Amino acid sequence: MSKRILFIISDTGGGHRSAANAIAASLTSLDPEIRFEMVDLLRASRLPGIRNAPEIYAFFSAKSIWLYNLMYRLANFTGFMNLASKFLYQFARAHIHQTIEGFKPDLVVVIHPLAVRPMCDYRDETSAVWPIVTVVTDLVSIHASWASDRADHFLLPTPQAVSRLLQLGIAKNKLQLTGFPVHPRFLAPLPDKHTARQLLGLPLNRFTVLLTSGGAGGGQVSKLVEAFERYCPECSLLVVTGRNLRLYEKLTRRTVPECSRIYQFVDNMEVLMSACDVIVTKAGPGTIMETATLGKPLILTGAVGLQEEGNIGFVTEARLGLFCPDPVQAAKAAEAMRLAQPADNTAEISSSACAGTAAIARTLLDLLSRQATSTKQSSLGEVEDAHS
Repeated sequence: MSKRILFIISDTGGGHRSAANAIAASLTSLDPEIRFEMVDLLRASRLPGIRNAPEIYAFFSAKSIWLYNLMYRLANFTGFMNLASKFLYQFARAHIHQTIEGFKPDLVVVIHPLAVRPMCDYRDETSAVWPIVTVVTDLVSIHASWASDRADHFLLPTPQAVSRLLQLGIAKNKLQLTGFPVHPRFLAPLPDKHTARQLLGLPLNRFTVLLTSGGAGGGQVSKLVEAFERYCPECSLLVVTGRNLRLYEKLTRRTVPECSRIYQFVDNMEVLMSACDVIVTKAGPGTIMETATLGKPLILTGAVGLQEEGNIGFVTEARLGLFCPDPVQAAKAAEAMRLAQPADNTAEISSSACAGTAAIARTLLDLLSRQATSTKQSSLGEVEDAHS
């Protein structure tokens, strides 16, 4: 019988679902018989304010990041998260039961901090025996909401994340440094720069900049576009607005230079990155690790939320890129790269990023195997007891 893995995510930004898709793709390549289901648990809770978390996060990231950061600070304690999650679970339990019961998983993989404790509550309440594996996708600034000692395993992207989980009271034997879940598409042979530009209909010999700001399209994208058009006018600019429809419409109403492109949410980011000379982005972990995997230089423009703050130092200390919080500064840095025409850099963390998804997939398969063996032994024990 095929094994069943339930991925628990939320579409607050694009990173959690992207990580789940990356792991699922790697698992499928190792065992095509495995079945998956992805559930946005915050949406499934149907609680006002919680079910709208993706929209609320998009609003905060675009309009009121200060308020998001305030709530982040106030909730960054394990005791508070334990109480708040227990309270919310009591109101959402019926909908969570309805969502989970139909799938009957053999293993649950949680890839969102606010879903760890509700899944532990559900398992305790139903006496389920499947393991709960938490895949942490923040690189450095790990919120207390990730850390529940009732989860069985934590798969972590960086040594800094391991240190933070130990500080939050998670037992060392539950922690495993695996690397970050980059999608296998970024590890497969990709078109070279000129071929990628041909596929995208771009000028072949023009310096090309990819400007992106995560799935929610937060940050100062409009100001960056204006700065690049003024201070780096000889470049082709590829702008990805994610799910931010208002930003997309605002940018497309302008006169877009013939050599530039404005995109909404894309599923071929690896091709866009291959076509570029430099990636300009907020400090989101997914884009950072994908860029490092491809060995492209980065210009970080800032952190959208305190959970991204530590990523800036992570990038600059590893010499993966520059930090340019001012749009004009970012555009001038890209122009300097264009004039120097440097070769693509070789990211110092590429090997860790490459190994991350496969290491996570192998760990999950090993847990499934051990779970099956344990279940079989328990069944044999019950049979022996019945005959004795």
